[in-house]
Amino acid sequence: MDIKKKEQRAKAFDYLFDSVVITDLQGIITDWNKGSEDLYGYSQAEAIGEPVSILHVPEDSAHITAEVIAAVEEFGKWAGEVKMRRKDGSTGWIESMCVPLLDDNNQIIGALGINRDITERIRKSEHLTQLAHYDHLTQTPNRYLLLERISHLIDQCERNKSNFTLLYIDLDKFKIVNDSKGHAFGDKVLQEAARRMMKSIRKSDTLARYGGDEFILLLENTRKREDIITVSKILIKALSRTFKLDNDTVNISCCIGIATYPYNGTTSDALLSFADDAMYKAKHKGTGTFQ
Repeated sequence: MDIKKKEQRAKAFDYLFDSVVITDLQGIITDWNKGSEDLYGYSQAEAIGEPVSILHVPEDSAHITAEVIAAVEEFGKWAGEVKMRRKDGSTGWIESMCVPLLDDNNQIIGALGINRDITERIRKSEHLTQLAHYDHLTQTPNRYLLLERISHLIDQCERNKSNFTLLYIDLDKFKIVNDSKGHAFGDKVLQEAARRMMKSIRKSDTLARYGGDEFILLLENTRKREDIITVSKILIKALSRTFKLDNDTVNISCCIGIATYPYNGTTSDALLSFADDAMYKAKHKGTGTFQ
């Protein structure tokens, strides 16, 4: 290649809008263009000689470099979406494509990666997912996501010969509060009720707003009836404490209907129906009860 063509290629490399990162087979950065400086925040002098893992989040850095090099060597390319880390510690997402870098004898001596920032696209996608699957008021899963998770749990329990329990939670006295204090105040009560319930359950459990003042709680691996009763009592206690909001106080409680897969139903509809009936039986016993 003559000198003029080399200069033209170098200029094109340096002024590509996308990030271009070149590494050797050990994952050490050997070249770096201006697009990479803009994307990651490292100057060329700072980046060259460093492991490419400085561009990855810690949970990915151990395996992503080896995965890319192995794919490039075996298949001639690698492409994917990767979470990236900038010099200032902030993170984002890139769409990356890597191809082999060859010497004059057609031997692979490294990899060339072209990276494009897709952080905004990912954030918009996550926002749309949030809107589609979560209740805007309480930020808990909505009915759509709840039914998906019930279906997933049924499949999982069928495979593992295990069970799960569904608690149908209906807030007592909420309609009175909503009518007397207004919908804006009622919304704050719902938010606080959801917050209290979330604090009372395990991370592995799912609390969803089913509609209005009704919530569904999914408890995984509930082998003992005593554990279900304990959770029910904890929820009732949490919701029975006085709500202090906007310099005002109100008191509510809840009634809970309980259904356990597979004993009280083997489909989403059957379990929800059984728990709904049980909740109304609890209501007949009085506020702050479960059935």
